[in-house]
Amino acid sequence: MADRICPACGAPNTATATFCRVCDTYIDWTDPAATAPSPDPADGGTAEPDESSAEPGEAEAANRRDPRAEVPVATVDDAVVVVAPGAPGTTTVDLRNASDIVDGIVIHPEAAPSWLVVTHDDAHLMPGESRAVGVTFTTRPGVLVVAQETSVPLVVRSSVDPEKLTQVVVRVAVPRVGPPPTVSPRPALVHLEDTTDGWFTVSFDNREANFPRRYRLAMQDPEDVVRAHFLPPVVDVPAGETVDVGVRFVAPAPEPGRNVTRQLTVTGTGDDEPVSATATLTQRTSAAPVHVPVTLRLEPSHLRATDGEAPVFDVLVDNRAGHSGAKVTLTGRDAQRLVAFSFAETRVVVAPGTVATVRARARSTPPAPGTTESRPFAVVANDGTSEVETAGILEVSARAAPITTARIRVEPSTLATEHRQGTFLVQVDNRHGADTLQVQLAGADEFGRARLTFTPPAMAIAPGQVGTARLLVDSPTPPAGTTSSRRLRVSASDGRAAVEAEAVLAQSTPDHRPAAKRWLVVLGALLAMVGALIPWLGEMIDPDSIVRDATNAFGGDASAYAGTATAGSTVLVFLLALLMLLGLNGSSGRGIRFAALLMVIVAVAAAVVGADTRGLPLVLLGAVLGFVGGVLARSRSPR
Repeated sequence: MADRICPACGAPNTATATFCRVCDTYIDWTDPAATAPSPDPADGGTAEPDESSAEPGEAEAANRRDPRAEVPVATVDDAVVVVAPGAPGTTTVDLRNASDIVDGIVIHPEAAPSWLVVTHDDAHLMPGESRAVGVTFTTRPGVLVVAQETSVPLVVRSSVDPEKLTQVVVRVAVPRVGPPPTVSPRPALVHLEDTTDGWFTVSFDNREANFPRRYRLAMQDPEDVVRAHFLPPVVDVPAGETVDVGVRFVAPAPEPGRNVTRQLTVTGTGDDEPVSATATLTQRTSAAPVHVPVTLRLEPSHLRATDGEAPVFDVLVDNRAGHSGAKVTLTGRDAQRLVAFSFAETRVVVAPGTVATVRARARSTPPAPGTTESRPFAVVANDGTSEVETAGILEVSARAAPITTARIRVEPSTLATEHRQGTFLVQVDNRHGADTLQVQLAGADEFGRARLTFTPPAMAIAPGQVGTARLLVDSPTPPAGTTSSRRLRVSASDGRAAVEAEAVLAQSTPDHRPAAKRWLVVLGALLAMVGALIPWLGEMIDPDSIVRDATNAFGGDASAYAGTATAGSTVLVFLLALLMLLGLNGSSGRGIRFAALLMVIVAVAAAVVGADTRGLPLVLLGAVLGFVGGVLARSRSPR
């Protein structure tokens, strides 16, 4: 019998098949002879015409006749599906097969919660058929599902062509289910002995409910004297879980030697009915013990301090022999009232059987530098009814001041200069000191006329170091040609003591008068000679004519006076100029000044008589310069 070929997937099926064995398509209408394979022409059969050789219109008609799957049409009721453990919820999805083949439509959730199982009724639809298909929602067995409401997307797809699908959304609600949580204290019996503080735990068991609860906690006792503190005061109990809450409480202690029993009821108030649990509290207070005072001990008891240090020591308050807590106040005493005390805690509470340690300091004024003193003291503990004390010794010492080991020197020790100011280097040596040396520099000269400036004026010199400062001395210079020296005293002081050093400033002033005297006299003599020769420049000198004019002048000839005066003044000026030059060998300059005055008289007289005056200005200038040189030639006694 010929096979039935599925028009949807092409799979061969038996001749009696109603649905395709592969894609579940309805194939009962298919003619086995039409779907059987074409006989092979090689076997003598007649070949069917190939669609590729058919006319285009015939091929399009054949394609339109081929059955195919389409996207199913699905709608769902908007109502919420309620699903509870052991109580599945159902809804109806209206389906329509839009295909021209029989299609088995599949409904499954997309990204559904892990606790949800979705099933549906048979959904094989004939072409164009519509049907309401039931969908069932159940919870997985053994899984606690928290009360909630969620949206579950359902995918509706064709089983023939899985790509033909649509989606609908169903709202699923899980209602609240479960009894109130059980509350139990742990331990149920709390015993306190000689204390007022206690604690226990309250456990909230919500494992039978699928929704969380919140309770605000409170505790009561019949006498309303117990005060409780909850951690936390508001407890959130998740669904299906247990939560422990710590309860710390303070209950007043009974009288010494008595027992008290109290019922403590913890109540949780929430949105639903309150829950509670009861614990039993028993308290006992021992009989009052005999009072035993504390003992004191200092560690160390022998203290050492240098240069005002405040050594640290520990005060051990020993209450190991006591039966109750001791509240003591710590103070310090010393007979000389030279020691000051400071305690980390002045009021100390020491539990019985324990030792409390209090850090303390003792401070005292240092003795004289380089000395040591011992100062006894005592630490006292007073509990209000009695007091105990323990003794100690504070040994205070003061190191020698750095200034006692410091040295100062001035470099150079002697400074020679021709200027008004001189510069020294002052070095303060603290290489033998153990502390930083703070000094102020000062100085003066023996006459009190010099001004001393230090840069810097003060120094802080670390131990093992040398500090250097610049000293500028400003002192008037001595008279020209003389030398003076003055002794300088430099000191470095720390305010209590000082170290000193000396230096010498030698000043000299060069005498420029001898050189000026020589240059002025020589220049004046030369100028005078040149001025005396100016009237004779450009003329022939006839000795006979000069003698004749002189003879006529002595004879009373007035016309010969001018020539004779010119010749005579020239000779006299030359002689006086030579006399000025010879006066340089003297020490008083008197001859130079005398020759200069005569030169002026001769020049003026010659001009009055009528001599040629063209060289007269140079002669007078030379005479003035020579006279000034003579004045400078006068010796000056040093001051």
